[in-house]
Amino acid sequence: MARIKQVKPETLFFPKRIMERMNFVKSYPLTLIEAPSGFGKTTSLRFFFDTHVPETALVIWRTFSPESPNASWKSFCTSVGVFDTNAAERLLSTGTPNADNLSEIREIFRQICCPDETYLVLDDFAAWKLESNGMFLSALSEHGGRGLHIVAASQVMTEDAHRSILPSARFFLLQESVLAFSLDDIDAYYRSAGISLTYVQLEEVKQITGGWVMALYLQLLSLIETGNFEKGSMQNLIHNALWNRLKFKEREFLMAVSIFPRFSLTQAVALSGMSAAETEQFLREKRVFINHDREVRRFYLHALFRNFLTDQFVLLSDEKQKSIYLTGGDLAEQAGDRVNTLRFYYLSGEWERLLALPLTSYEIADVVDEHTKPMILDIMENTPFEIKKKYPSSMVPLAFTLFFLNENQRLLSFKEEILKVIEQSNLPDAQKNALSGEMELLLSFLEYNRIDDMSKKHRKALDLLGGPATLINVKSTWTFGSPSVLYMFWRESGSLDEELIQMEECMPLYYTLTFGHGSGAEIIMRAEAYLLRGELDQAEILCHKAMFTADSKRQNSIYQCGIFLLARIAIMRGDKSMLQNAMNSLEERSRQNTEDLCRYTLDLAKGFIMVLFGRDGEISPWLLEGEINDKRLVIMTQPFAFIIYGRILLGRGEYQKLLGVSEFGLGISGIFPNLLPQVYIKLYRAQAFEALGIHTQAIEAMNDALDIAVPDGILLPFAENYEGIKKLLPDANCDDSTLKKIRNLYETLAHGIDAFGRKKLTFREKEILEFLKKDMTNKEIAERMHLSPNTVRNVISGMLEKYDFNSREQLKVLPE
Repeated sequence: MARIKQVKPETLFFPKRIMERMNFVKSYPLTLIEAPSGFGKTTSLRFFFDTHVPETALVIWRTFSPESPNASWKSFCTSVGVFDTNAAERLLSTGTPNADNLSEIREIFRQICCPDETYLVLDDFAAWKLESNGMFLSALSEHGGRGLHIVAASQVMTEDAHRSILPSARFFLLQESVLAFSLDDIDAYYRSAGISLTYVQLEEVKQITGGWVMALYLQLLSLIETGNFEKGSMQNLIHNALWNRLKFKEREFLMAVSIFPRFSLTQAVALSGMSAAETEQFLREKRVFINHDREVRRFYLHALFRNFLTDQFVLLSDEKQKSIYLTGGDLAEQAGDRVNTLRFYYLSGEWERLLALPLTSYEIADVVDEHTKPMILDIMENTPFEIKKKYPSSMVPLAFTLFFLNENQRLLSFKEEILKVIEQSNLPDAQKNALSGEMELLLSFLEYNRIDDMSKKHRKALDLLGGPATLINVKSTWTFGSPSVLYMFWRESGSLDEELIQMEECMPLYYTLTFGHGSGAEIIMRAEAYLLRGELDQAEILCHKAMFTADSKRQNSIYQCGIFLLARIAIMRGDKSMLQNAMNSLEERSRQNTEDLCRYTLDLAKGFIMVLFGRDGEISPWLLEGEINDKRLVIMTQPFAFIIYGRILLGRGEYQKLLGVSEFGLGISGIFPNLLPQVYIKLYRAQAFEALGIHTQAIEAMNDALDIAVPDGILLPFAENYEGIKKLLPDANCDDSTLKKIRNLYETLAHGIDAFGRKKLTFREKEILEFLKKDMTNKEIAERMHLSPNTVRNVISGMLEKYDFNSREQLKVLPE
């Protein structure tokens, strides 16, 4: 038995060698402290900053909890904003880190300004479920803050992450081998707690615990209680050394607070049944298992202890669990925590409490994620009709959530029931009409993109409401992330002029309903029609009008469409200054628009422009690889991406792949439908078929494009593809008048692009290009031209460098 003196089990002990290693934090831009849960990362870091960092230094502590990555990103940006508000705003607008935006985030990190000694601690970093956390840390280590030192404390990361976080002059890595207690450390720790161990005991506890400070603490408790060390798993150790020593009320209290990712002292007091002083003392006594975030004044559980309590919680009766969730819902509501309020009321089974909340559609939309989707669907499907009837005001916002969840068929299936709920409720007739009006506005979204049908719903909604609705948040995007309004609503060949008139008649009604949501959309659509018909002056005049109108109502998504249109006009005119201003404005406006639907608007607009110049290197990697999916774009916007990706494949000479992929692109562009991508895709297919020697199908695809576009005068796509289709046009159903217009538009476009410095081919380069287009090898070209293969290779290399191309396939799209 160990010799026990005055026992102090809550003694904190930090080996000198660990503090010395942590001192390197001051010398590196970023330090990663990586070890499994229980190695004392947080506690030792707290002690280090309390004792080894001057009080004049700014220490910002951000502890991540199991919340959505978007919420964690906002928290991170808020922390950055403490020392650099500009960088924080730019990071927030860029969006949660992923493969698409990490390079942009890295560049923002490089421009961070922080001259004073500052420490940003990212505690429990692994709880932040980033796609590429290793690459993110690598990017973060390149920050430009001269006085900034970042410390990330994390559980062991994956092998993939480790490939990105090799130690360097900017990246310091501390792992579990440094944090594990040695025999001497254990001896000193236990002595400071009032217990002297024999060498045999030291060897035993070292072998059992592996030097984990959490395990050492629990073994200390076991030794004090039983005189022996506890064998078994960490869960058993917590159970036997700690849990069994707690009073019943203390156990109940800890299981109750365990449902909260974080909790305030006020919430803890409400659950503990003790005074504030007693509750705080109890929590602080368990500081090894319960941490306190001083920045936000919230407590949170150590990961090991939280997992243990989760296992204990499920052992409670259903009735007890629901009682705890109900109390938790009340406390979350009092704190304004809408996410946990909805979740706890749902889990308590008291759905009536949830429905009684003052719900709004955009609040619920903010809550929607992979965890809450089943909850919303369950409530809508299984709440008894009589309860729904008591809370008709909640039905429409919940139904609108189904639209965000892409559950339109389920929304339609609930339509009749919701209308019955409203009609049979005890609300005054005026309020019933208002709710019915909100429902009509919601159902109008299911008519997208039929302008007249949408407007019928809008008229009915306005008649019922008598004024603006509450369903639509004017701050939300109108375009679903598309850089073009005409792309969204041109749906029937030969009817564009009629659709333009419908937009001009219908949008004012929608504006009245929504406080001006989407202002300027009908103007920008007509301006785009002018451009696609080659009427540049009219297009520009209306474009400026639309942008002014949009800005008056802060409709940034419409303003972005206007900038994109100006950029296209600038290219047609060869106006370098105008194009540069437009591109700069696109970048700036994209930073201002932080909505997820608009994250990729800039990529689409910029990608479209860059393919015109043949500058694939400036197109976002996801577009270059054709990663067009629900993760990035909603289904309403995906077809636009195929306008760009199809042109990329054509430029690479990947004709078979283009023909295969384009089938999918035509399929999704036919859903609503969207005619503009169909025109472009058919033009690409015509060129691919011709390149493969399938002339009949090339002409067929060419005629399909003409049949769609010519009745509405949409000729610019043909001018943009003229070099590839000019040999097909004489054999296609293209009359002389249309052919002349296309050729004139092409000459305008070609002259404009030439003004941006399009490179000219030499005579020899033109000769070699002609052979390249016939898929001849370097050796075959050399024999035909009586040159050496090295000379041919050098000429081709020079052409690739001249045009900033990566492969000879890209050269094939150049005019001869």
